[in-house]
Amino acid sequence: MTSATQQVPTPDDPRRRGFIPSLLGVLFLCLVLAAAASAQGTSSKSDEALRAARAASDRKDFDHAASTLRRALKGDPENKELLSLLARVLAWSRHFDESVATYRTLLARYPDDAFDRAGYARALAWSGHSKAAIPEFRRAIAQDSTDLDARIGYARALSWDGDLAGASAEFRRVIAADSRNGDAWLGLATVARWRGAPTASDAFAERAAAHGADKEGLEEERTAVRVALRPTGGAGWIASRERQITSDSTAFRLETVGEFVDSRTTLSRSVGLAARVSRLHLWEINPGLPTDTTLNYDLRSTAFRGDLSLLRCYPVQASAGVAYQRFETRNGTVLFPLGSDKDFVGFNARLWGYLGRLSPSVGATRDFIAIKTTDAGTGARVLVPGGVTNTDLGLRWDPNARVTASGTLGRSFYTDDNARTSLGGNVAYRFRRAQPRLAIDYGLTWSDFSKTSTSYFTPLQSVRHAAGVTAAGYSERGSIDYGARYEFSFMQSGNFDDISTNTGSVYLNGTVLGSLPLGVVAYGSVDNHSYRTWGVTLSGSVRW
Repeated sequence: MTSATQQVPTPDDPRRRGFIPSLLGVLFLCLVLAAAASAQGTSSKSDEALRAARAASDRKDFDHAASTLRRALKGDPENKELLSLLARVLAWSRHFDESVATYRTLLARYPDDAFDRAGYARALAWSGHSKAAIPEFRRAIAQDSTDLDARIGYARALSWDGDLAGASAEFRRVIAADSRNGDAWLGLATVARWRGAPTASDAFAERAAAHGADKEGLEEERTAVRVALRPTGGAGWIASRERQITSDSTAFRLETVGEFVDSRTTLSRSVGLAARVSRLHLWEINPGLPTDTTLNYDLRSTAFRGDLSLLRCYPVQASAGVAYQRFETRNGTVLFPLGSDKDFVGFNARLWGYLGRLSPSVGATRDFIAIKTTDAGTGARVLVPGGVTNTDLGLRWDPNARVTASGTLGRSFYTDDNARTSLGGNVAYRFRRAQPRLAIDYGLTWSDFSKTSTSYFTPLQSVRHAAGVTAAGYSERGSIDYGARYEFSFMQSGNFDDISTNTGSVYLNGTVLGSLPLGVVAYGSVDNHSYRTWGVTLSGSVRW
């Protein structure tokens, strides 16, 4: 009888060769299942960390959110969602350097991710690197033009970089796409205020509030508007000395000294009102006249001026004002005594608008000018409170934050039947946009009068070149703004020798104790004929 006991397979036995691969397959399957389970566990932990970090961010507990994400990334360093949220949390908590570094890690792996590209641009802009942020925003918008948050960030970066025209246009494009976007209305409000229209900012801020704009940013803008619209009253002192060149051999010296009081307020948060009353002494000296007097005239002027501004209808803006001056004789021993006409009425009006990067304007003013003449009936010398009415058309182009170009066509009419035509252009380039901002500019003006005058400067067929450099800045501390400018000009005309002039000016404004604005403006010049001019204005006021 044959034995039934099973034999153990030998190494050469076929059953042995089939057994070894089966065992390896089982081991591999176990490893795969273990890895899958580990990955599932890691994914579950990452998802849990994301939920916890988002909840902490909603509570504005950004430090806790960041620490949660960092712990999760130790176990899951390649998780894109963890890295993206960490970069945002770091930016929200103002850890901008770390945020930028995290975004760069992300974008090195995912360069076509428009969402993280926009987040990277925002972190750059918030950290004060708006210039570097702008091309990143443009790249993100090119990848996804429907991301309105990215476009709002782009508009803000443009405004922080000084490109107010571009920022305004971009905010308006976002509003055209979604009229209920509160943050776009808020951004437009800030740009309008920076352009000198706080009443328009007030209107846009109300729309921003109605459409859920960022509360912190909205309150900051409303505070700035309240400060800008607070009533102001103050006083100041002015003094100036100028040269009135009437021919190659004659140059009178004009002097003005006096005081003024002014005030400013806003009606119904819509219409700006300003008023000024001044009491000035004006006289003209003829230093080379060999007579018993060197005074052409010597006057005391009492002036009243009122102006209103209609800026709430941004981007269309308008302003207008009237002025009245009453003249009295201060010294009777003059060559040109004041005649029977002792009053002067002037005005100013301007309408302008912001149409994308173009700003067209039209304006008219009537300003005082002393006319030295002879009485038609008696032939005696007499001084007439004359005037010049100036009209102009202008167009400004702001292609970017660095360049500004403008042109003006003007026509002026004088009360002594003279007229002047002028055509001018100017281009400026900002080569430093950080504080203080630095810019260079060049202007060219052609002008001509219909006749010469013995009362004021009348260069015929003149061409004037002017080049300058300007520095200007602002400090939040004390609300200080300051600036300085140097300009060199050269003029050629048909009836005067060439005139080259060096001119410098400075200004400094600040607010003491938050309610006492103070300011000083000064200028001086000297030309190649040794004619010197200067002027200074001091002012102080109170806000309430």
